[in-house]
Amino acid sequence: MAGRAFGHDYKMEWLENERLRQENSTENWIYIGVDTQRPNMAKIGLTTGSLGTRASGSQNPFYTLLCAFKIKDGVHPKRVAAIEDSVKDLLSKLYSCIPHETSGRKSEWFYVSPLKMRELVYDFLYQNFNLEMHCYHCNERDIGVIYSWENSKLLQGTSRPPYQANDLSDPPVDPNCFMPGGCGEDCDCWD
Repeated sequence: MAGRAFGHDYKMEWLENERLRQENSTENWIYIGVDTQRPNMAKIGLTTGSLGTRASGSQNPFYTLLCAFKIKDGVHPKRVAAIEDSVKDLLSKLYSCIPHETSGRKSEWFYVSPLKMRELVYDFLYQNFNLEMHCYHCNERDIGVIYSWENSKLLQGTSRPPYQANDLSDPPVDPNCFMPGGCGEDCDCWD
């Protein structure tokens, strides 16, 4: 054991470094876009880059992001695309997909309330892709939490936050808990 400090826990150090890497990542998202002039339409999309590239990528001046769900840093772009395809398949079974005007091919837009899409996609991602999502299960609240971003300017009329993943559950993770994904000082989320 030469060279190792007595009592140094390499596994805990690795876990903490991984938690920080995931927390600081701004890439790999499944997002929901909206046209603020058409409240019964919503777009599903992905980016393996940052959300800012998708927030301003449309020529439509009424387009904005509603929310986005964080996929773990390090998930291969082909897997991110497969996750999006699974979400599109689900949505296609439940809602009418809006075809492109020129080509007639399916688009990423669906006739559905954006808030309804948000709820459905969130649940689907946690239930089917929690190994790839930046998320945790809270045993005390018995809920799955995906770190997400939401457009609070659109939803609550407040300033829009930077594009970063946060625990948007209610209540969010208690900052007194030092375990990643914990819910309070005496939580058992990692048991």
